[in-house]
Amino acid sequence: MARYDLRGHGDSDKPSAPEAYANLDRWADDLAAVIEGAGMRKPVLVGWSLGGWVIGGYLRRYPGAQIAGLNLADAVVKFSPDLLTPLAAVYTKSTTSPDFAMRTAATADFLLSCFHVPPTGTELARMMVVNGMTPSAVDAGITEPGSPNFDAAFQAFNGSILLTHGAHDSLVRPEMSRHVISLQPKAQLSMYANSGHAPFYEEPFRFGKELAAFASLAIKS
Repeated sequence: MARYDLRGHGDSDKPSAPEAYANLDRWADDLAAVIEGAGMRKPVLVGWSLGGWVIGGYLRRYPGAQIAGLNLADAVVKFSPDLLTPLAAVYTKSTTSPDFAMRTAATADFLLSCFHVPPTGTELARMMVVNGMTPSAVDAGITEPGSPNFDAAFQAFNGSILLTHGAHDSLVRPEMSRHVISLQPKAQLSMYANSGHAPFYEEPFRFGKELAAFASLAIKS
């Protein structure tokens, strides 16, 4: 398995200009570089939240790539008001506010909204630190007008798709996952009754078990 910090996140480089994040091809190239650098063949891509947007961009830019399957976990594949909640729209503006105090408070509130039952103590403190490392230019760049449409890219995908979605997600509606099913009727939808936006954290045993089973079948097909 391989995982990496998206551009602007964690220990990855953090350009200060929103333009560094507005060009989706750059995100796609980042993912392609990780796959190549790790020597992966027919990998299963797992994308959470913004990760769905990155995967959509990758499929659009590399349509012939040999990807065995996709696990889209509460993933954003389209910036559409009917697929996102009103709260998500609020955070789109508040987390990019030029007012530092407002941006700080919004970032903390956003993190808490990712869970049905929010974490506490040391785990929450560490999550706050990591979220605070992401510059506002990231959100400002990816939410610029003219966001690309990935429908054709997902329709053309030949691998397996597992859609994981928390029933209490306050940011991404279940309709987002169902939209993917409208493009790929064979995609599987797994709803998590006790999770919000982060089912891999709130129901980790089930998430890991389902992903392992899905990946095993996907790489054989």
